[in-house]
Amino acid sequence: MITVDQRRIWGKIISNWRIIIILFIISLMLFALSKMYSPVSGLVANGKVDLSRVDFIHNETIDLNGQWEFYWDRLLTSEDFMTEHVPKIDSFLKVPGSWNDKEAGIKPYPNHGVATYRLILTYPDSLKDPALSIKTVSAAYKLYADGQLITEVGKVSDKLSHFEADYKQLIVDLPNSSSKLELIIQVANLNYIRGGLRDSLVFGSKQVLVQQKMVLFATQLIVIGSVFGFGLYYFLLFLLQRKNKTTLLFSILCLTTALRASVWGETPLMVLFPKLRIQDGIFIEYITIYSLLPLIILFVISLYPLDYHKKSLTLILLPNLFFGVLLLAPAGFRASFNSYFTILMLLQMIYILCVLIQAVHRRRDNALLLFMVISVFNFTILADLVRYKGMGSINLSYMFLYGNFAVVMAMSFIQARQQASTQQKLILYNQNLIEADRLKDKIMATEMSFLQAQIKPHFLYNALSAIANVCEMDGKKAGKLIIDLALYLRKSLEFNHLDKMDTIEKELEFIDTYFNIEQARFGQKISLQKEIEISLNDQIPVLILQPLVENAVRHGISKKTGGGTVSVKMNQIDEGINIEIEDDGVGIPREKLVNLLTEEGKGQSVGLLNIHHRLLRLYDRGLEISSEVGHGTCVRLLIPERRKEQ
Repeated sequence: MITVDQRRIWGKIISNWRIIIILFIISLMLFALSKMYSPVSGLVANGKVDLSRVDFIHNETIDLNGQWEFYWDRLLTSEDFMTEHVPKIDSFLKVPGSWNDKEAGIKPYPNHGVATYRLILTYPDSLKDPALSIKTVSAAYKLYADGQLITEVGKVSDKLSHFEADYKQLIVDLPNSSSKLELIIQVANLNYIRGGLRDSLVFGSKQVLVQQKMVLFATQLIVIGSVFGFGLYYFLLFLLQRKNKTTLLFSILCLTTALRASVWGETPLMVLFPKLRIQDGIFIEYITIYSLLPLIILFVISLYPLDYHKKSLTLILLPNLFFGVLLLAPAGFRASFNSYFTILMLLQMIYILCVLIQAVHRRRDNALLLFMVISVFNFTILADLVRYKGMGSINLSYMFLYGNFAVVMAMSFIQARQQASTQQKLILYNQNLIEADRLKDKIMATEMSFLQAQIKPHFLYNALSAIANVCEMDGKKAGKLIIDLALYLRKSLEFNHLDKMDTIEKELEFIDTYFNIEQARFGQKISLQKEIEISLNDQIPVLILQPLVENAVRHGISKKTGGGTVSVKMNQIDEGINIEIEDDGVGIPREKLVNLLTEEGKGQSVGLLNIHHRLLRLYDRGLEISSEVGHGTCVRLLIPERRKEQ
């Protein structure tokens, strides 16, 4: 039976499944590296290999890895091995590898010098087109087969004045006169830090080797083109979104990866540009490897800016400035710092993983996926280092290419996912804005209707009482007042189109209609003056002037003993139409005036506050009110030539 405590423990473990995945990935990577680090002897033993039982007809190729005969500081040919005094073997040296690699029981040879590798190869008679695929040999070499000079890359010499380094990937034909071959490779390295047969030599049918090379070359071009396309796309995206630094970093990372891949594997750059110097290819290789990890670090922290410390970032990236300066130094001098750069790379890889583990722990978006792909990327770098240092015979040079492509694809997916999420948020935000704008219009209409509901009963009672009094004295005048009241009610109830514009002439007619009704009530106690200095065809928002005039009558001159006058003034200024509604009524106390256009004063002046809000929404500027007790009130507003964009 499972106890409660056991269930609780298992529940915690399941809830931390992200950490379990992280530990599993790290363990898997370390296990794979340990297998790669384990020395593998290969097929070649003591300078001999028997391939007579290999079926080369079925597209089989063989890496000639293992212990080759090695002769230090000597450039030997087949003739040297046909004499009575056969040269003494210095050691059986591992291929692929460099002669200055540390091996068990073998003292490393100097970085610079000349040497001869020798192998006796036996293959089946059925193989009619024997060939050899040769990649990296540092830094010049000659290949002999059964005493014949097959090819020379660079110039082999033990004198620096006659030595010339070169780099070419070749598939060379081998003699097929017998099923037993003597392969001799003279190697010279007088200026680079590592010398020798640094890549596997592959033996097989020439037709098969050429087919494999074409497939790998085409695959590499597709990968490079895809990564370059990603880089160009995200760079153009950055030009449209300058604030998105992540897209810029990713585009530079893609372009750097594509450039590095072009001098890797089948070296498409060297094939497409055969006149390109080896120094240029080496320079491209160094500048890309120096910048690759810093770009990934900057990309990661741009995604998760809260999961790193600036001081630690500075410390981990600062040494790259030194290696950047090294790019100006000669290749041989630059290569002497490779061990230090290897240490820096390891520290930077650990730093990236620590940042991502922190992001995964905090459950950042896409952090676990990015941790997985960066782990793959780090593994490809470590595999490359293992191969470069000669710490094993497993050749994973193409894993770097495919691993980088997987990383670029995953990073592109993460950014696409982020952009889709951002787009969804923008759509939702715009929908909310539209809905809020509609709601605002409804609220304003409701407030205006509420205002009318408060005003109409009181106004209608007074207006109808005044008309009733006039009926007894002047029926014709009473009829005109009834028409004015009807026009007033129809105009004042038009709240469905609050943003509608109307001519100043029609708005003034509405004021006259209202004032005629009020004069029937107050008589000559109140009066209206108009000073209009602009065209009557100019347009202003509807229902702006009349409520202000009505407010001046109700709260200003009607409460003053002896009545008063309301003045409507309009004139043109540089900013637009200036309007002033002024009365000589009782005025507004200072403490009330302060809050008149705020929510605190809403209960005292609902009409003014609604007009103020309408003007703010339309023009970004509302009413300006000045008043002095006993001396009247002045309300100012400005109608600009252009409305604010909605």
